[in-house]
Amino acid sequence: MRSKSPEERGRQKVVRAPTYRIENEYNPEAMAQYFQVAVDVLKVSNLFWVNPQSSNLYVVIVIGKVKYKMNIGRDMNRAFNRESFIFDLQVSLHVLQHTNLWLAVMEPRCRGSRLLGESSMSLGEIWSQPNHQVFHKWVQLSPAGFLKVNVRIILRGELHIAPVILNVEKLKNENLLSTGSERQIANYVITIYGAFGLQSGDDRQTDKRYSKPPSTFVRVSFCGQMAKTAIHPLNNNPMYCEQISIAEMFPSTSQIINFDVFSKESCFNRILGRTNLCLGDISHDGENGFLPTFGPSLLHIYTSSTPSTNGTNIDGPFHRGALLVACNVIVPWYQKNLKSITVEPVAPIRLENLWSFEDFCVYCPIFEVSMLNSRITGQSCGVAITVGEMVHDNKSDEEFIKMMNKIQTRKLHYTGSLDVVQTQSDYGYLDFNTAFPVLQLAARLPDYRYKMYRNNMIRAVVYKLEEVLDDVDSRLKTYDYSSPMVLMKELMTVLEDTTTAIVKFLDAVHFCNSIDNKGEDISKQCNTELEQKQLKVQKEEIVSIFRITDKSNFILRKDSNYDMRSVNEVASSKEISIGSRKAVKQLLADIRIISQELKDHTYDSLQGWPGIVVWLLSGGSRVGFCKISPTDVIYSMEPEQCGKDCGILQTVYIKPLHCPKHTNFTSDCYCIAGKVELLAWMGLYRHKPAFETCLPGLQLKMRNYDMCIKSTVMMVECKAFIYKAKLKNECIGLNPIQTYLRIYVFNTFKETRVQCKTLTPVWNQVLKIQRMVFMTPERLTNSPAIVLVEVYNTELSGKSELIGRFEVKPTVIQEQDIESAPKLKWYDLSRGLDSTGQVLMSAQLMQIPEKLLKNIIYSPVEESFTADLNILDVTDDYVPLPKYLLPVSTLYKVDVYWWGFRDVDITRKLGAVIEIEDFSIKSDIIFNKQSNSNFPNGRISEIFEAPLSEAYCPMLNIRLFDSSTFGRTQYLGTNIVKNPNKYILRWLEKTDREASLKRASVISSQFMQVNQTLFIKKSSVVKENNVIDNNCASTRKLVSMTRSKYSKWKDLFWQKEPDEEEYTLLPIFSTKNRNKLDPVTAEPKRKDWWLKYSQSQTLFDSELENQPEFSKFKDWCRTLKLYNGKKTGIRETDRRLYCGLLKAGLAIYRWPPSDNKTAVTFSGIELNRGFFDDHPNNDPAKFLIRVYIVKGINLKTKEFVRKTSPYVVLSCGNKQLGNRNSYLPSKLNPIFGKMYEFRCNLPEDYLLTISMYDYDVCSLDELIGSTKIDLEDRIYTKHRARIGLPFEYSLNDLLKWRDCTKPSVILEELCLRNHISPPIFIDSTSLILNGIEYKDNDKGESFTSSLERKENLCLSILHKWHTLPLCGYRLVPDHIETRTLYNPDRPEIERGKIQMWVDIFPLDTGVYIPPPIDIALKKTEDYELRVTIYSIRELLVGSDNLKGQFSDIFLRAWLGFKDYSQNTDFDCECIKGEANFNWRMIFQFQYQPATQEIFYKENLVFTEYEESIRPILNIQLMRNGGSISNDCLGSLALNLNEMPRGVKRVDECTFDKFKTSTKINLFSMKSIRAWWPLIAHDRNYEKTTIVGKIDLELNILPQDVATLMPVGIGREPPFPLTKPKS
Repeated sequence: MRSKSPEERGRQKVVRAPTYRIENEYNPEAMAQYFQVAVDVLKVSNLFWVNPQSSNLYVVIVIGKVKYKMNIGRDMNRAFNRESFIFDLQVSLHVLQHTNLWLAVMEPRCRGSRLLGESSMSLGEIWSQPNHQVFHKWVQLSPAGFLKVNVRIILRGELHIAPVILNVEKLKNENLLSTGSERQIANYVITIYGAFGLQSGDDRQTDKRYSKPPSTFVRVSFCGQMAKTAIHPLNNNPMYCEQISIAEMFPSTSQIINFDVFSKESCFNRILGRTNLCLGDISHDGENGFLPTFGPSLLHIYTSSTPSTNGTNIDGPFHRGALLVACNVIVPWYQKNLKSITVEPVAPIRLENLWSFEDFCVYCPIFEVSMLNSRITGQSCGVAITVGEMVHDNKSDEEFIKMMNKIQTRKLHYTGSLDVVQTQSDYGYLDFNTAFPVLQLAARLPDYRYKMYRNNMIRAVVYKLEEVLDDVDSRLKTYDYSSPMVLMKELMTVLEDTTTAIVKFLDAVHFCNSIDNKGEDISKQCNTELEQKQLKVQKEEIVSIFRITDKSNFILRKDSNYDMRSVNEVASSKEISIGSRKAVKQLLADIRIISQELKDHTYDSLQGWPGIVVWLLSGGSRVGFCKISPTDVIYSMEPEQCGKDCGILQTVYIKPLHCPKHTNFTSDCYCIAGKVELLAWMGLYRHKPAFETCLPGLQLKMRNYDMCIKSTVMMVECKAFIYKAKLKNECIGLNPIQTYLRIYVFNTFKETRVQCKTLTPVWNQVLKIQRMVFMTPERLTNSPAIVLVEVYNTELSGKSELIGRFEVKPTVIQEQDIESAPKLKWYDLSRGLDSTGQVLMSAQLMQIPEKLLKNIIYSPVEESFTADLNILDVTDDYVPLPKYLLPVSTLYKVDVYWWGFRDVDITRKLGAVIEIEDFSIKSDIIFNKQSNSNFPNGRISEIFEAPLSEAYCPMLNIRLFDSSTFGRTQYLGTNIVKNPNKYILRWLEKTDREASLKRASVISSQFMQVNQTLFIKKSSVVKENNVIDNNCASTRKLVSMTRSKYSKWKDLFWQKEPDEEEYTLLPIFSTKNRNKLDPVTAEPKRKDWWLKYSQSQTLFDSELENQPEFSKFKDWCRTLKLYNGKKTGIRETDRRLYCGLLKAGLAIYRWPPSDNKTAVTFSGIELNRGFFDDHPNNDPAKFLIRVYIVKGINLKTKEFVRKTSPYVVLSCGNKQLGNRNSYLPSKLNPIFGKMYEFRCNLPEDYLLTISMYDYDVCSLDELIGSTKIDLEDRIYTKHRARIGLPFEYSLNDLLKWRDCTKPSVILEELCLRNHISPPIFIDSTSLILNGIEYKDNDKGESFTSSLERKENLCLSILHKWHTLPLCGYRLVPDHIETRTLYNPDRPEIERGKIQMWVDIFPLDTGVYIPPPIDIALKKTEDYELRVTIYSIRELLVGSDNLKGQFSDIFLRAWLGFKDYSQNTDFDCECIKGEANFNWRMIFQFQYQPATQEIFYKENLVFTEYEESIRPILNIQLMRNGGSISNDCLGSLALNLNEMPRGVKRVDECTFDKFKTSTKINLFSMKSIRAWWPLIAHDRNYEKTTIVGKIDLELNILPQDVATLMPVGIGREPPFPLTKPKS
C-alpha cells in the first residue's frame, strides 16, 4: 500500500520509522544481507525504586517488529545472570545502520508494568565500533538508571572476535555508551534551507542538457524519528526553507543525523543521494566545550555509483549536489514531549550574506599513469579531474569566465583517450611521448581559505613532528646512532621548531590579516557559530600546548636532568640523565602526546568545498577514481599555510568503481586500477603565476590555454635489495604455496624468485630496473619516484593472490658501486586495512652517467620509449645481496618458564606463544583459570637460529590465545618486544667460574684481611665520639644495655647453648656492667618502636622495587602487559587496549658450547638442564602477609585546598581490610601506626593494593590515591624481599629477630642457590665460606651468647653479599619504603606518599612465625625543659653592635613557639666583653616521640586548634636601647633531637667546632652543660660572625619527675640561683 504524498499530508509532514519494506523507496541496487544482532543484558544500576524492598524487574529489547522480554529478576539490587538474545535480520547495510535498538527496564505490577527507564541506540553506531561490537558498556536510561549490555553485529561468514574485558563494575565515562553528564530532554532543531546542483534521477537522460530537473524532497532521520520536507517540483536548486524539531535525549546514543534526498518519480520515490551530520564533529565536550551547532553551511552529497545505479555509500566519488542546512541543540527543553516532531517554515537566507566568492583554478600535471589493470581499463583510457558544482554569484572577471568556457568546451580537464602500452603482466601504462599534459579546472567558489590556512599551519607542525619522531623511534630501535644525546638534540630541535610554528599560528589567528584578501579582515569567514566556537577552543588549547613546549625547551636547555612531566605538574619519581636511552624514550612519548593533541584540534568539518576527484576513464566511462582534498593542495603566499601536497609531486592509486574481483563487497576491495604520478595546485586565479615556481627544471609550455610540460631525458637505475619477509598465516587464508615479490617503478616491474611453502620466504635478491625517462636532476633528488612493492602467493590452481603491498621511498645516491647500498629496513605489509606481515629490504635510485652509456646509440626520445624493453632493462640474472647487508644468524637456545596469567578476565582455554620469525614456542593450556591461573609444566627449552646480535634483529611477539575446539586459535592480546637483546645472557664455562670464585671473597669494611685466606671481623664496640644517629652503631649501643641484664645468666649457662624459647623465660637482673655505660649512649627505658626500632631501619625515599640495586624484583620472572591491538604510546588509548598480564621467565643464550665444556650461569646453573631448573615451582602457595602502615605524607584531594581526613583500605584478591571509622580528622601528614595481617593464596591473591580514602560525612568518600605491590615478585626474588635483614640478630623482646629463618640458614640457602659450598662453622666465632675463613674478633663484649655471636657473624656476611664477584647481589635490608599514591582517574599526578613495609611468611612449611611488631602511636608525653643561663664571654664590645656601655643586654629564649618566650634581667656592666646572668627558665610542653615534635593544642569556643613543631630552643642576645627598639645582636638555635654537643672550655668554642661536633639527643642524655657560640649574620646571610659565647645548662625531665623535684624561675626558690656580682 502506498503512503500519501506530502501535498496530501499538508505542511506538517511527520513520518515514523518504517518497520516494513516500502515499495516507493525501493533501491534496485541495495543488496540484502544476513546479519545477526546479539544483545547480552548483564546488569542494572542506579534505578529509582518506589519500593526498594520489592525491587523486581525485567528488560524489554525491541529491534523493528521483533521483541524479546527477559525473565523477571528478583532482588535486582544484586547482579543477575547474563541473558542473551539473538535477532536475525536480512536487510541491506544502509537499512541496518538506520535501524534502532530500543531497551527498556520494566517493573512488574498487578495492573501492568511501570517503565523505570528506557534508551535507544542506532545500530549504525554499533557497526562503526571496532569489530562491530561494544562490550561491557553502560547505557544511560531515561529518566534514571544504567543498563550494562553487550551488543554485537555479526555478518554471516565473518569470524566473531571477542575482546578482553576488565572486570570493572564502576560507572566510568569510558564505560558509557553515551558520555557526558546526566541526560536531559533536548530540542534538536534542524533547518534545511535548500539544495544546490541536484542531478536528475532519470536513467535514460545521460546528458544534463536534455535531462529534466528533478522534483525533490529531503528526509531527516535521527534516533529512529523521521520527518520530510515539502516536494519542490522540477528544480535543480530547490529552496525548502523548513525547520524540523525533534525532542530527544541529550547526550544521545545516536550521534548521526541522516539527510536523504529523494526524487519524486511517477510510481515511486528514487533516492538521489544521502549525507549525514555527526554530532561529535560539531560539538566539544571539554571544560570549555559547547553544545552541537552547525551552519548555515553546506553538506556535500556523494554516492558510489552513477545516477542510474544510486549506491548507498556516502563516501563515493560522485558529487550529487549539496544541502544548505543548520543545526542547533537546545538543552534542557520542556516544551514538548519526548520523541515528538514538528516541521515549520523559516525565512529564506541570502547567500551573499553568508559567503564571499573568489575565482579559483586548479592545475594538475600528469607525469605517469601506470599499473593499469587491463580487466578494468581495456585497450585505451585517459585521466580527468573534476570538482563538484557549487553555487556562485556570477561576478567573475571576464578573463576568468573566458578561461572557464575554454576549459569546458575543449575539455582541458581530460587527457583524452590514449592507447594502453602493455607490459609483461596484466598491467600497462600510458605513453605521453615528449610532453606531460597539464589538466585544468576553474570555478568560482565561496572563500573558505582562512579555515584551511589555520588548519594547514597546525597540520604542518604535526607532519614535521611525526616525521622526526618516526625517524628517531626507528633509529632508537636499531641502535643507529652514535650517542643518545644525538637523538635528544634532534628532539629538542623539533620541539623548538614546534614552539616557533605555534607562535606564528597564534599571531596569524590574533591579527586575522591576510595579503591574499587585499587587506580584508578574513576573520569574517568564521561567520557561523560553530566556526567561531571551534576557533576559540582551538586557540585556547594551542596556547596551553605552547606553554608546555616553551617551558619544556627552557627546562631542557637549562638543566641536564630532564623530566618533562614536571612541566605538566606531575611529580617525577626520579630524575633521568638527559644522555640516556630512557630519557630519549620519555621525551619521545611526551612529544607524541603533544603531536596527538595538535592533531585533535584540526577540524575537517570546516571544509566547505567539494573534493577534487581524479578519474580514470575507459571508452568515455569512469572506471576508477581517487579523491584529493582541496585543503591539501591549496596555495598561500605564506609557505606555512600551504597544503601539505601543494605543488609537490605525489603518487595516488586509482580505486576501481566496479572491481571484477570483489563484486559483492566493494568496501573490502583492495585492488588498484592504476597508479598516477601528478602534481596538484589550487589557488586564486590572480595567483596562477605561482604555479610555475612549483616546476623546478621543467619547461611549462602554453598555447591558447593548452598547457604541457617538457623535460630532459636521462637514464635512471633503480635497485631493490630484497632479503626476506615475515607473513601472517591468518591473513593469507591458506598456507602459502609459492610466494614472490614484485616491484613497480618507471612504468615497469620486476619479480623475485619464487619461494615455496614458508611464512618466512628468504629471497636474497637484487632487482634492477634501468629506464630512459623524462626527468630532471632536481626532480630525481627532491621527488624521487616511489617504488611500489607487492607480495603474491600462487595457489595450487596457478592463480596469484595478493598478500600485501607497501610503498618505499628510495635513497638517491651518486655512487655506482653496489657496496653503497642502503641498510635494510623492515616495512609493514598491508592489504586494505589488514596487516599481513613485514618485508626486510631497501631501495635506491641513481642516474647513470653518459660515460657509462657510450655504447648506446641515442635515437629520438620517442623511439627510445617505444623500443623493446629488453634493450634498456638489465638481464634477469639472479644477483644476491652483498654480504655486508646480509644479517648473520646465530644458533641460540631459549629457555621459557611459563608462570601464569594475571588480570585476564576470560574463563576460556588460555595459552601463550612466543614467536621469533617462523620459530614459536607454545605453552600448555590453562583449562580452569578460576582455580589456578598458572601454567602446568611451565619449563620449556628450544634451539633456534636468528640474527639477534645484528641491527636487523627480529621482534619478539608474545601473544595470548584462546585454544578452542577443532584446532581453531583466536588471538586476544599481544606484547611486542622490539629488542630481544634484553633477554640475552652470557654464560661461563664451569671450570672458569670455579677458578674465579676461589680468588673471590666477601669484601667489606667490617672485615680486615689478615692473610689470603683469613678475614677478621672488626670489633663492634662503638667509640664514644661516634655519631649516635648512625644506624648500625646506634643499634649496637641500644642493645648493649639490655644484653648486660643477662650477664649473670650468661655465666650460669655458659656451657649450654640456650634456644629462643629459653630466652623468653629468663628473668632480668641489673649488673655492674650497666654502670660502665657512657651516659651519652644511654636511652630511655621504653620499649617503643618509634624510639628504638625505627632507628635500625633503612628509610627508602621511593618504592622498594624502584631501588636500582634490586632490579625491580624482576630477576625471577618478567611481567608483560598484553594489549588487544597495537600499542600507541598514548596513555589513555593504551589503557583501553590493555587486556591483562603474562608472567613468564625468558632467557636466550648462544648454544651449544664447545666440546667437553659445561656452560653455567654466573650463579652456577648448568644450562644443559635449562636456565630455570633451580627456580621455584609455580604451584599454588599460601602466605601470611603483615602490612605495617607508618604514616602519610602531603596527602592531596582533588580540590587541593583543604586538609584530608584519611583512612587506609587494603585489598588483596577478594579480601579487604580497613575501617572507615578509623579516619584521622584534618590531617595532611597523618601518622597511622597500624599493622594489618591477612592470609593470601597465590596466584589469585598476588596483588596487594593500599588505598587511601578521604572521609566525608555528607558525600561519598573520595579516593585520594592508591599504590600496588606485586607480592609474587617479593616472594620469589633472589633479593629476599619477604622480610628485610636487620642490622643485628637479637633475641630480646625489643629488637627480637622477626624472620622465621635464622641468618645461618639464610646463608646456607644462598650458597645452595648460587652453587657454592655451604659454610663450615668451626665455632661460634669463625666460619669457612668458599674456602675463606671469616672470624669475629668481638671478644664477646657485645653478645650474650655464642648463638647470637654466630648468627651475627653470618648476618654481617649477608649484608655484604653483593661484594662477592660473579654471584653477589644485594639483599633487602630492614627498611621502611615510601610509596607514591596515584588516583586511577589522573594517574600522572601524585596525590601524596605513604611510608610502610610488608613482611611475608610462608604457611606451607610449618615453621614458627614470630609475633608482629607493635607500631601503634603512643600518646604525647609531658616534659619540662629547664634552661639555666650562667654567663656570656668574649662579647664583641668594640663592635658596632656593642660600642660603649650605654646598651642594656638581656637574653630572650623560647621553645618552639615564640609567643611563649621568656627574658632574663638586664646586664648593664658588660665591660671587658663579659656578662653574667645566673638565670633559670622553665618550659613545659607536650612531646610526641613518633614525630619528634612539640604538640600544641588549644580549645577555642567553636573550634579546636592543633599545631606541631620541632623542639628547637631559640636563644637571642638582645639590646635594650631605651628609645631605640629592641635589637637582636646574636642568636643560638638548638634542636633538642639532634643538637651540637658543645664544648667544656670557652676557648674551644669556635664556629667550625660548632658545625662539626657530634649530634646528641637531649631526650636521651637528659642533662648537659657546655659552651655554645652566639652567631650573627649580615643582611644577605653570607657572612657569619660569633658575637659571644654562652654558658648553658639544659635539663629535660618528664613532667611527673619535674613535679617531684621543683625549681624556681629566674633566681627564685626552690633551689634559687645567686645573683651575679656587679
